Amino acid sequence: MNERIWHLLKASDKEVYGPIDLETLRGWAADAKVSPLDKLSNDGRMSWMRAPMVPELQMDLLVQMPDNYLYGPTNVATIQEFLATGEIDENVTIINCVDNSESRLSELAWFKASPHHVRSAATTLLGTQWPDDKKLPGDASQQSRIGTLERQVMELQRVVDEWQQAYNSLKQQYVEMVGREPL
Repeated sequence: MNERIWHLLKASDKEVYGPIDLETLRGWAADAKVSPLDKLSNDGRMSWMRAPMVPELQMDLLVQMPDNYLYGPTNVATIQEFLATGEIDENVTIINCVDNSESRLSELAWFKASPHHVRSAATTLLGTQWPDDKKLPGDASQQSRIGTLERQVMELQRVVDEWQQAYNSLKQQYVEMVGREPL
């Protein structure tokens, strides 16, 4: 196993990028190109692990969205992307998975010190295209769809969570009235 050579499997469209080195992979994570649903392999694509499981990518943060949906784990760059696109503001709660702390984004030292204002809706996509030489043969680039698909996945997950909560509530009411679990 060569731990220096990686492949990235995008969850949104199943495209595989690589071989790439860890430094390139870190750069992609810093550019918010790596989603928490993406998978990585460093053993020639024999096995895959979720991107947040690779400590070097520093995907240690959860974003509690305004509707209480948790997004992540992710990194600072993705949080900046969410800010730039207006999906979040500085009042969201950030949960650090390493030390289990919770803070408003605006209270975090790295937020106050970061050039988050540099990323804007006008510049967010500049420089974020996938390099063609890192794609495996036969891959078609659909980067314009990735952001849309990731937002759709998040929205659908939120809807699923709402339905699950409604189901659990109705199930509890049924158990309280009948005294047994539904069939």
